[in-house]
Amino acid sequence: MKLSAILSAAVCVLVVVLNASCVESRTSGMFHWYTLFVFGDSFADSGNLPKDKPSDATRTWYSPYGSSDSLHYGRATGRFSNGLVESDFIGKFLGRFEAPPTYVKRPKNYVEMAGMNLAFGGAGVFEVPHKVPTLGKQVGYFKKLIKDGILNPRMLRESVALVAISGNDYARLAKMTGTTEMIEFVGNVTTEIAKQVKILQSLKVTKILVNTMHPLGCTPWLARPQNYTACDARGNMGASLHNGNLKKKLGGKKNKNVMLVDLNAAFNSFVNPSDSVTDQFEHKLEPCCESSDPNGYCGQVDENGDEAYSVCDDPDSYFYWDDVHPTQAGWKAVMDKLEGPIKDFLDISHN
Repeated sequence: MKLSAILSAAVCVLVVVLNASCVESRTSGMFHWYTLFVFGDSFADSGNLPKDKPSDATRTWYSPYGSSDSLHYGRATGRFSNGLVESDFIGKFLGRFEAPPTYVKRPKNYVEMAGMNLAFGGAGVFEVPHKVPTLGKQVGYFKKLIKDGILNPRMLRESVALVAISGNDYARLAKMTGTTEMIEFVGNVTTEIAKQVKILQSLKVTKILVNTMHPLGCTPWLARPQNYTACDARGNMGASLHNGNLKKKLGGKKNKNVMLVDLNAAFNSFVNPSDSVTDQFEHKLEPCCESSDPNGYCGQVDENGDEAYSVCDDPDSYFYWDDVHPTQAGWKAVMDKLEGPIKDFLDISHN
């Protein structure tokens, strides 16, 4: 073994001890020390929302959320699932156990070498009813950490950003009646995503992963009127329009430092009855956790504090955990499918 490789391996051990990420290059045999920064919404949030008394906005801090998460001893951790979410699996690809520490729990004047998760559940590119930081505000927080000297610029030399925007902005499409108005709004959303990606590039983030829109029409929220037997065509058409716009605005293959993470194709392969290529999940469109109130939410309790929801017996047989979020098993299946392309993009060994 070459001396340089031996030294790299030794340094790698030290870096792991110091809570960083060390993974082998698939081309050179050397090592990458990637720092991960996460932006977006509930597909990536690992605990940025405040823990308060149980409500729709705080339900992820209470049972049954986190109930299948062996890494955190079956406890709710602020994640929108019964276990790990997308950002955790990206963290695993980079040699870690989970997503980096959250923005709200950061030390006052320090950013860990692992990076930071700035995603907030419920966020969009525009202001949404939950009043959480938009994508632009999250990127603004990141920029300020650099400007204030809290985030060492050396941490950006090998850095990865995940941008996970999953459709919160599109809740307002239900109020739109004209096709032209809808198309224009989708254009505005994708333009804002592309704008924030360019800002991250200007801040010297070296690799950026940007989610495509998952098949919105296949979420339990939109599949419920069909009794979970079919996806909503309009929702899926909107996702396709979003993805076509986003690809053009990010420059496609010409933008070599940006990768579109194809959640749409990965989700469809498991849940869309017309596209599914596997029967891994017995329950493709039904949620494992469901409120007894049609307008309620998983984890809801009534005025007496009693549970007003039901949870399935076998979450691993369900792709969806609640009305819009995958189970931990769902996320693992999706990320297993995407692991190869992501690692190739980041020049990480598949071993």
